[in-house]
Amino acid sequence: LQEMQPFKNSADILPKVRVMAQVDRAVFEKGMKAFVSYVQAYAKHECSLIFRMKDLDFSSLARGFALLRMPKMPELRGKHFSDFTPITLDTDSIPYKDKIREKQRQKMLEEQRQPDRK
Repeated sequence: LQEMQPFKNSADILPKVRVMAQVDRAVFEKGMKAFVSYVQAYAKHECSLIFRMKDLDFSSLARGFALLRMPKMPELRGKHFSDFTPITLDTDSIPYKDKIREKQRQKMLEEQRQPDRK
């Protein structure tokens, strides 16, 4: 990782984090996991009069977490996000920068492609 200068505006950093997510699977997965956790916590909060799911701006939230695409989750089923533009990149092709993790991922993908031999 490189040392970064402080940003005056969060809008300055979001495109850079999104680029980082396109080249490192760990960043991509952490953003997705954080988004899913946030939405699930918001939905399950006890004070539903204040924290209403219908008032949550999912598109802005997804951009804030630098998501490349919306995750598949029950809370988002049936919703359309015209303000969010997913990238055309196949997210399954994003490698880990960590060579060991990428090697493990490739091995797991190869095992999934192979038919079951019993």
